[in-house]
Amino acid sequence: MSDTGTAEKNRSQAKLLHPDNREHSHSVCWNCEKNVGDEDVCPSCVRVQPFGPERDYYSILGLPVRLALDPRLLVAAYHEKSRTFHPDHHVEDSEKEQSITLGNASLVNLAFRTLRDPFLRAHYFIGHVKGKPARPNRKAVLSSTALMEIMDLKEERDSLLSSQGPAAAEQRLRTVIDPIERDIFHSFEEIDALIESADKEGDTLSKALDILSERLEKRSYLQNLLKEVKEAS
Repeated sequence: MSDTGTAEKNRSQAKLLHPDNREHSHSVCWNCEKNVGDEDVCPSCVRVQPFGPERDYYSILGLPVRLALDPRLLVAAYHEKSRTFHPDHHVEDSEKEQSITLGNASLVNLAFRTLRDPFLRAHYFIGHVKGKPARPNRKAVLSSTALMEIMDLKEERDSLLSSQGPAAAEQRLRTVIDPIERDIFHSFEEIDALIESADKEGDTLSKALDILSERLEKRSYLQNLLKEVKEAS
């Protein structure tokens, strides 16, 4: 990638990591046509506003774009948004506003379900920062070396299943999965620290994201092996 392309990519990432710097996804109230920015409720006519297409899960819940999120902060943000868009609070509203409310409530629930799971959150975060649609359940792609390691582990798992049973097979898989999950959470800390530093606009962040992505993909394969053990129990 050229220096110009790299600089543009870094500026885009910086903007995505700091939602306050982004352009408003909608700016005019659908009801009174006053400027509203990204407010959930128009300050002039107090009508609920639809989430614009540029509103990501973090901004929908009013949370910082980070990998490590305080669960209490996440739950509190979810409850606050849920109250704003709860159908019981809008039974007297027009059909249009009720439709907007239901659409927003659905997105709030989806955002919460994604961000409360650390591994789904990590997949979403990577896609968001890279400016690509996040696909939390996408099929993972690993290097040939990593795939060979997993194939060897699968054979070992199958042997343990037939000779010692599911408990032994699960215990063996956990000896591999647990360290990977620890590495993933270490990546959370490293990347969040980079976001707070000047390195967020360099190649350091991209490399750290690539490492996290690889760890997540490997965990996905291993979780499938573990799921098969539990189904065989």
